[in-house]
Amino acid sequence: MTQPVTPQPRITPSSGLFDGVRVLDLATEIAAPYAAMFLADQGADVVKVETGAGDPYRADPGFHTINRNKRSVMCDADALDGLIARADVIFTDRPGHAAALRVRAPGAVIVAMPPWGEHGPKVDDPETPSLLHAATGIAWNQQSYAEVPVDVVIPIVAYGTGVLGALAAVAGLVHRAATGQAPVYEVSQVAGAAAIQLGEFRVDGDTAARPGDSGLGSKGRVACYRLIMAGDGKWFFLACGTARFYQRMLEVIGRPELIDDPLLANPPWGLMLDDAIARITPILDEVFATKPRDEWLSLLAAADVPAQPVLTRDEFLQSSMVRANEMDVTVNHPEVGDVKMMGVPVRVDGAPGSVRRPAPLPGQHTREILGEWSVGPLPADTFRPGSGEHPLAGLRVLDLAGFIAGPVVSRHLAMLGAEVIKVEPPTGDPFRGIGGSFASWNQGKRSIVLDLTTSEDQATLHGLVADADVVIENFRPGVSARLGCDQATLAAKNPSLIFLSSPGYGADETMAERPAFDPLVQALGGFMAAQGGWPDAGPEPVFLSAPIHDVTTPMLGAFGVVCGLWRRLATGTSQHVHTSLVQSTMVAQAAEYTRYRGRPATRTGGFDHPGDDDSRWEETDDGYVWLDGSHRTPVCTHGLTANELALANGLVVTQDSGVYGRLTVFGQLIGGAGPPPGPVPNLGEHSGSGWA
Repeated sequence: MTQPVTPQPRITPSSGLFDGVRVLDLATEIAAPYAAMFLADQGADVVKVETGAGDPYRADPGFHTINRNKRSVMCDADALDGLIARADVIFTDRPGHAAALRVRAPGAVIVAMPPWGEHGPKVDDPETPSLLHAATGIAWNQQSYAEVPVDVVIPIVAYGTGVLGALAAVAGLVHRAATGQAPVYEVSQVAGAAAIQLGEFRVDGDTAARPGDSGLGSKGRVACYRLIMAGDGKWFFLACGTARFYQRMLEVIGRPELIDDPLLANPPWGLMLDDAIARITPILDEVFATKPRDEWLSLLAAADVPAQPVLTRDEFLQSSMVRANEMDVTVNHPEVGDVKMMGVPVRVDGAPGSVRRPAPLPGQHTREILGEWSVGPLPADTFRPGSGEHPLAGLRVLDLAGFIAGPVVSRHLAMLGAEVIKVEPPTGDPFRGIGGSFASWNQGKRSIVLDLTTSEDQATLHGLVADADVVIENFRPGVSARLGCDQATLAAKNPSLIFLSSPGYGADETMAERPAFDPLVQALGGFMAAQGGWPDAGPEPVFLSAPIHDVTTPMLGAFGVVCGLWRRLATGTSQHVHTSLVQSTMVAQAAEYTRYRGRPATRTGGFDHPGDDDSRWEETDDGYVWLDGSHRTPVCTHGLTANELALANGLVVTQDSGVYGRLTVFGQLIGGAGPPPGPVPNLGEHSGSGWA
C-alpha cells in the first residue's frame, strides 16, 4: 500500500486505536451517531453537538448505546465554528450540509449521511425506520403469507447505515494519512438499505414486480432452509445450505432415499420450487413433530447438520456465546443507573476498544471541550481537500473466505479501490451456484484456484502473502491451521499483514465446530422471536428475508480491516482483527439490547405484521402506500435496484458478469470514494495471470 505522508499528527501507538483523533457528531437519531460510536469505542474523542433539549433520540432507550463514550457540547455559532475547524472527522445527516462544512474544515474527513441521499425525489422528506423500509424494498421483500408489505420492527437500515458510515470515516482517515487528501463521503440510508440487500440483482434490465410471499410464508423460501416446529411446540431453524448438509439431514431423519427423488433435484436451492416444497415439506414436518426440539438438535449436531433453536433476547443473553465474546457490558449512568448494552463488536489485538463512559447529559462537557479543542494544530495546516479517489488504492487483499459474510468483506474493500484476489478451492466457493447474488457479493475481484490441502499450493499462497496487505478468512476454528493459512503462519511470512478472522460464533469454543449461517444466528439472537412476536404475541417466529448478519458482519469486518491499517501506520506491524456473525446480532439490535431498570418494552411484530396504529400500510388504486403519522411513501415492490432513490443517488451499476449474464446490481455505496467495483470473476479466471 502507498506509504504515509509525513508528518503524521496524532497517530501514535496506544491503547486506543484513535487516541488523539477528534470527531464531531452533528447528527441526530441512529445512523450517523451510530457511525460515530464505532470510532468512540476505539478511543476517538467524539463530541456530540446538541441544541435546545438535545437530540430527539434521547427519548429512546437506544440513546444510551448509540452515544456511549461520547461527550456533549452546547455552544454558540462562533464556538461551533472553532470545533468544526479543528475536527479530524465530521458526521452530518443534513442534506447539502457537507459543502458548507468543507469550506469551514478543509482538512477534515467529512461523512455526509442524509437519510434519502443528496439526490432524488425525497431529499428533504422526513424519515422514520418504517418509511425507509417501505421506500427501499425491505417491507415488500420480507416474505409473508398473504403477499403484503411487512413492518420490520427493528430499524435494520439505520444500523447498517451506521456501520457503513464508520467504514467510510476510517477509510477516509487512512487515505488522508497516505495522501494528505481529506475526502468528503456520502453514506445515505438508501445506501445502507442497498448494503442490507446487497444480493439483489436484475437480469437484462428486468423491472418486474417482486413476489412478496413464498410457499412457506415467513418460515423461509427453501424447504430444507427454514423454521420448523418440533414435537414439543418449540421452534428451531434448519439450515441445510449445501447438498452435503441436506443429505446428512435425510440420513438423520431416516429418509435417505429422498436424495434420489426426481421432484427434489438440485438441493438445497432447488427445493424452493413449488413442486419440491409440496413434496418434502409435509414429510419433514411430520418427522420433526415426533421428537422434542432439544432431542432433534442433539441428533442433528452429532451429524454436523446446521440447526439452532429459536431464542428470545433474554435467553440469548444467558448463552456461552455472549460470555465468550464479551458481548454484554454494563456502564453506570447518572440518571438511570446501570445500563447493560452490547460490548465492542470488533477487536484489533493490542487495541481492542472499550466502553469507558455512559452516554452524556445534554451539554455536560461544554466547558472542558471548548478548552481542550482550542489547542493543537489545525488539520487544515497539514491536509487538503480530497478529489474523489479510491481511498484504498494500492492495497492488496487475499480473500480465502466462502459463502456470504466473508467474501462481502473483500467486496467492500474492492469497492474502496483495493486489489482483491479471491482464492478458491478447485470446486469453487460453495455459493457460486446461487447465481446473481454471488455475483454481487464478489464484485471487483480476481479469482485464482489453489488446493490448500496440498503443500505445493500452500507454498504458492505463502508467496502471495509476502506481497499482500490483508488476508480474510472465515473458516471454522482449526481449519486455517490445517490449510497452512492461519494468522501465525502467514504473519511469519509477512510481518506487516492485516489478518481478519470472522468465524461464525467468535471466541466461543463450545460452538467452534458448529456450522454458522445467517438464519441460525437470527434464531439464536432474538430476531425471529421479536419479529414474530413469539411466544407471547404471535403464533410463530419470523425468518427475516434480509440476511442481516451476512451483510452486517462484513461491514464490521471491513471496518476492522481499515482500523488495522490505521494501527499499522503507527506500529508497522501485523494486526489481527476479530469479529463474527454472532457479534453482529447485537450490532443490528443495539437499541433493543439496551437494558436498564424501568426501560420501556421493545417493539415486537406478529403474523404478516402490518405495522402499528400510527404506522402501517394501506392499499390504493396505485399500489401499496406506507403511512407514518402524517407522512406517506409508496411501497417499493420492484426492488431497490430498479428504484428511483437508488438510481438518482448513483448506487446501481449494470455489468456483464460472465456465466451469470448481464446483471444490474448495487455498485459504489460510499459516494465520493471512487467508481464502483468491477464484475464478478469466473472461477479461476486469473489463475494464469502470473499471481502465483
